[in-house]
Amino acid sequence: MRIVYLEVQNFRGIKSLVWAPAAGMNCLIGPGDSTKTTILDAIELCLNPRSYSFADDCDFFDLDIEKPLRITVTLAGLPGDFKAEDRYGLHLRGWNQAATKIEDEPGAGLEDALSITVVIDQSLEARWSIHNDRIDAIDKDPPAVRYKDTKRMGTNRLGPYAERHLGWGRTSVLTRIGEAGEGYSLQLAEAGRAARTAFKAGDQGIFKKAVDRAEELSKLFAVPVRGKFTAELDVQGVSITSGGIALHDGNLPLRRLGTGSSRLLVSALQHDAGPPHIAIVDEIEHGLEPHRVARLLKYLKTPKDGEGTVQPQMFVTTHSPVVIRELTASDIFAVRSSAGVTTVASVSGLARDLDTAQRHLRGTPEAFLARKVLVGEGRTEQGLMRGLDGWWHTSGRDSFALLGAVPIDGGGKDKAPLIAEHLRDLGYEVWLLLDSDKPPNAEALRRATDKGAAVWQWPDNCSTEQRLFLDLPWAGVRALIALAIECVGQDSVIAVLDNALNAADLPTVSAAKLGPERDTVDLRRLIGKVANEKSWFKDISRGEGLASVVGPHLANVAATPLAQGLEAMRTWVDGS
Repeated sequence: MRIVYLEVQNFRGIKSLVWAPAAGMNCLIGPGDSTKTTILDAIELCLNPRSYSFADDCDFFDLDIEKPLRITVTLAGLPGDFKAEDRYGLHLRGWNQAATKIEDEPGAGLEDALSITVVIDQSLEARWSIHNDRIDAIDKDPPAVRYKDTKRMGTNRLGPYAERHLGWGRTSVLTRIGEAGEGYSLQLAEAGRAARTAFKAGDQGIFKKAVDRAEELSKLFAVPVRGKFTAELDVQGVSITSGGIALHDGNLPLRRLGTGSSRLLVSALQHDAGPPHIAIVDEIEHGLEPHRVARLLKYLKTPKDGEGTVQPQMFVTTHSPVVIRELTASDIFAVRSSAGVTTVASVSGLARDLDTAQRHLRGTPEAFLARKVLVGEGRTEQGLMRGLDGWWHTSGRDSFALLGAVPIDGGGKDKAPLIAEHLRDLGYEVWLLLDSDKPPNAEALRRATDKGAAVWQWPDNCSTEQRLFLDLPWAGVRALIALAIECVGQDSVIAVLDNALNAADLPTVSAAKLGPERDTVDLRRLIGKVANEKSWFKDISRGEGLASVVGPHLANVAATPLAQGLEAMRTWVDGS
C-alpha cells in the first residue's frame, strides 16, 4: 500500500494542504516553521488509530477549536482481501494517477483506492472512519477500518531516539518481525517461574521480621490467613513482559548504542520488517556522519526482497546538504507555508530542464535549504557575493546565513535564468545577478522575472570584471591587479596585459607603470575585458577575494552602477 493523496485541514500550523506524494521517496525540505514535521505527524495520526486521548487546543490551527481538524489519507495498492465486498469493496474510490485526482467511484483506467479520515473537534475526541462522498451523503455514522487491518495500513515512525525499537515492546519493530513466530507467552511465563524459584532459594531471613508482623496483624484484625505468610517474588510487580526483553550484543544492551548507530540499525530493521509499507523519518541525518547517511539512503531506496522494483514509500525531512546531494530531483519536495496554506512542490515536476536541476542539487544543495537564494551568473559572481557577506558581517551587519540567504553559482548565462525560474516555482525568494557583455537566455529571464525573481544586470554591456574595473577608484583598480597576480602569477598577468595594450596601441605595463595619469575609461574597460577572458577571478575563492578590495571602496563610489547594484542586493537580503 502507498499514499496517493493527502488532505489536511486546521491541523497545527496547517490551515489547508492537498498533496499527491510520490510512490517512493518523499524528502521534504524547507525553512523552519514550513510545517514539514506537521505533515509527517498528520500522516501518522491518520493511519495509526489509538484509543487514548492525546489532542489539546494547540493541535488546532490558530488555536481555533470551533473548526474541527480533519486529515484524510487516500491509499492505493490495496491487497486483494481489502477489495472484497464484505471488507471495504463497497467503499472504494478511484485514483487517476495521470491527473493526480481522486474519483469518488472506482472505474475503468482508475486504480482502486481507500480513503481514511480522522476528525477531532473541540471535545478533543478523535474519530477515525472510511471516507468517500457516498458515505458522507447517507451515513451519519461512517464505517471504520477493522482493528486488525490498521496494522497493515499503519506507518513506521522513527524519531530522534530509536532505543524503544531495540526491545520487544508493544510497538517496536522487533515485535513486528517476530509476530509470525510462536512462543512469546510461554517463554515469558517460564521466565517468571524461573525468577520466583531463584528468589525463593535466596536468603529469606532478611524478610522474616516484616513477614511475621504482617501475619500477626492480619490475625488480630480477622484478615483470613490461609497458610503462612512468606516473601515471594511478584512477577507482575517486576514487569517480566515483552517490554523487558531487549536486543543485546553479548551482555551489552544495544539500547546503549549511540544515537546514530541505533537509528541506523532500527531504520534497516524497519525496512526489512515488511508491512507497514509506509515509513516516516524526521530529520533523517540526526546523529549520523555523512558517509553513513549516504549508505542509509541508498539502502532505504532499495526494493525489499520479493517486491521486484517497487521502492518502499518513505516520508522524511532533512536540513542536511548531504541528504539532498545523495537523492535525486524526483525524491525531493519543497514545502512552503503562507497564512496557513501549505504547499508541497516537486523539484523534478517543476523543472523545465531536469538535468540542470539535478546538477544544481548536487552542486549547491545548500540553496534548497535556504529561504532566499542569490543566483550569480557564474563563480565570479557567487564568490563576490560570498566575500561581501563576510565583509559586511565584519562591519556589523547581519550575515546572509542569519537572514536565510545563500549565494550560488547559476552556471552561466543560459542556465542561471532557468535556475532562478525553477527556484521561484518551488517557492524560494530569488535575486539574479547577470553580466551584460553577452545576452542571457531571454525567454527564461522573462519567465523568471514574471514569476517574481529580482534581477540585476550590469549596464553598459559589460561583465562583472569590467564593472569592477570601471567603477572602483584607481587605487582599487591597482589592488585588483595585485590580487590577480596573487591568483595567477605576475608573469601571466603582465604578459596578457602587455599583449592587450600593444594590440590597442597603448603603452604596456612593462614600459609605463599604471600610475594615476593613466586612468582612462578605455584602459579600465580593456583591463576588465582581459580579466574576464583570462579568468583571473572565475573561481569562488578568487571571487571571495574580490570583496576585500571592493568592500572598503563602496562608500566612495556610491553613485556608480557597481555600488548601486550591490546595495540593492544587500537591501533585498535584509528585507523580510
